[in-house]
Amino acid sequence: MYLCDTCRDPHSVTWMENTLQTSNQLSFHGTGAGYLQRFGGNWDGPLREILKQEKQIIIIAAKRRGNGHGGWSTDNPHLKERFVEFEIDIDPVSLVSRILSVREQIAQEWCNGGDLNVFRRANAIVLESYFARLKENRSGDEKEVTGFERTAALSLNNHTSFCQNDGASSPFRKGNFDLLCNLCTQVATHRVLHDLRKNQISTDDEVAFEWLRDFYANRVSDYFDGDLRYGRADDFLEDLMEQSPALVGRKDYGRRKKVGLADPMGLAEKIIQKRNEVIDEWKILLAEVPKDHAEIRKVVLAKQMEAWGSKVSQNGDTVGLGNFE
Repeated sequence: MYLCDTCRDPHSVTWMENTLQTSNQLSFHGTGAGYLQRFGGNWDGPLREILKQEKQIIIIAAKRRGNGHGGWSTDNPHLKERFVEFEIDIDPVSLVSRILSVREQIAQEWCNGGDLNVFRRANAIVLESYFARLKENRSGDEKEVTGFERTAALSLNNHTSFCQNDGASSPFRKGNFDLLCNLCTQVATHRVLHDLRKNQISTDDEVAFEWLRDFYANRVSDYFDGDLRYGRADDFLEDLMEQSPALVGRKDYGRRKKVGLADPMGLAEKIIQKRNEVIDEWKILLAEVPKDHAEIRKVVLAKQMEAWGSKVSQNGDTVGLGNFE
């Protein structure tokens, strides 16, 4: 959409938003826009929906200069507005092909471009930075410093500035990186919750699961889903680390009450460890993105061949596949 808008084609942007039943995507920064779920829940669902649409021609009317414009009298009632009409082609097949190319570029930046490695290095020093700042506070400094140092975005800037073989960055590389951090943190939190629920071998595990579940559920709209500001993954971890440990009681199937410890710092450490696991898995998955596109590119090619055949038949000529070599 950004590339279309930059090339003075806002009409394709509007068409895509209408087709995907969404709005303001150029200013939307976050996850949970909803169109993945509306079209089957798979990554290629929205693209296949676009491919179902027919090519369209939109007639645009624009004011011409003169007759009250461009230096002519604006108050003369005898001068009429003049308009010129021109056609805009909306080609769903071309749009999908361009989206796939952009998707491959983002995967390249995250995987081979090193953005995932940048995030992994930043993830490794979160706890170290947090405890270092706690130590500074205890030293009696006048200015109280809380949380941990936000190094991920700065590390990415340094990486993209000095990397020789990285090539040109995609337009939203910094924004994509922020969403990468955010989504990875959410996935890691889900996995920690899954592990705690599956491996409840003590009261502390049961309490930890219920406490983290409630903490996450109460904040998911603030930190993860929807249109959000940058840095919310770090905000979530910082919020979690600053919670106080608590002894929580729970009833054991209506019988005696058990007491377990909810340790927010320990849970934050688990999430940070899980983020490393997710990063390593994503490196493998992102390297396979061109292969993931094989099936849908077949559909794109078939649509293109169909369109070429239609043009040929309209001209009265017959062209076989051999002519496209």
